[in-house]
Amino acid sequence: MDYQIFLDSVKRLQFIRTADAADAAIKAVLGILASSMNREQAEKFVSKLPEPLTIKTLRSPQARPLDITIEEFFDEIGSEFKLNTGQAKKLVDTVFRLTKDAVGEETITEVEFDMPAEVAEELEAA
Repeated sequence: MDYQIFLDSVKRLQFIRTADAADAAIKAVLGILASSMNREQAEKFVSKLPEPLTIKTLRSPQARPLDITIEEFFDEIGSEFKLNTGQAKKLVDTVFRLTKDAVGEETITEVEFDMPAEVAEELEAA
């Protein structure tokens, strides 16, 4: 899947106004997601994503996996992009859906066991 599909889909959300904002939002969502699993699983997961989504871009600030609830995930994204909880959820779910299409169901099944249960459930439901 081409990264432009990610950008175009996120830009269609009425509260994401520019390509730069879409790019930042995608990287933030996937950065938190990649940081919620161990390094080995994150590398496997991210390797299936289109450029410029690399492990260095998405996870390098995190030294260890984050144990995050889905509410904390939405709060973090909402705070960073000045979104309410509903908008943050819609953004996260949009990026999760695109990610599932990009990496495939087999990869999702492998990595979801290594992330917090609530985050895995949201990813599965997207």
